[in-house]
Amino acid sequence: MNDDRLEGRIAIVTGAGSGIGAAIARRFAAAGAQVVAADIRAEAVETLAGEHRGVTARGCDVTVSTGIDALVDETVRRCGRLDVMVNNVGQSIAGWLKDATDAEWERVLALTLSSTFFGVRAALRVMLPRRSGSIINISSGAGFCGAPGLATYGAAKAGVNNLTQSAAVENARSGVRINAISPGAIRTPGILQWAAELPGGVAAYEQTLLPGRFGRPEEIAAAALFLASDEASFVNGALLPVDGAASARMAAIDVPPG
Repeated sequence: MNDDRLEGRIAIVTGAGSGIGAAIARRFAAAGAQVVAADIRAEAVETLAGEHRGVTARGCDVTVSTGIDALVDETVRRCGRLDVMVNNVGQSIAGWLKDATDAEWERVLALTLSSTFFGVRAALRVMLPRRSGSIINISSGAGFCGAPGLATYGAAKAGVNNLTQSAAVENARSGVRINAISPGAIRTPGILQWAAELPGGVAAYEQTLLPGRFGRPEEIAAAALFLASDEASFVNGALLPVDGAASARMAAIDVPPG
């Protein structure tokens, strides 16, 4: 799908080696952006860059602030500016809270919350002087309510939500917009691996979803394209659910399939 909504703009997408990040990188490039696709697995983004014009691959560990600072600085040196920053890295370690280790807690926070903080901060430093830019954080429904076995991940994503809103409020008159997308159950390698271990496996889990299907990474990419574009010029501090009505569902009411 081609359009020109991001024609000539410079974007960074972290966690772009697969799933949602890869879909966002592809969609931005199709809309005319020059995309720096970053991932700790450099070979994954190199494959993506080889398949799509307008995509440049960079290896980056976003859990280290100097790594993402260097990524942003290099992009600005090479391209002259940064227009869009998508912070997409995160990881869930499933397990009961009472059994979580210090190392697991710190790992989830580093990958999910700290990486987003480092990305937001680095982007603000180069966008604020130009008084222009769009920062998009990828959150989760787990950041809005409790889920058994996802306490560490939910706490980190709740932090992403507040970080998004706080950054938007702090910079509301700057010309830089900061928003978050909250995906539902999206067909990505991670969720398929997790669902495969549930009773009935992937197919049974999919039927419990309100729409009766997983979302597609491309559906999250479409929302990211909107937030990155001038069409969203008055959208700031939003936590946008793209979840097939999962967040709208009253938990006590079951909806029959059909």
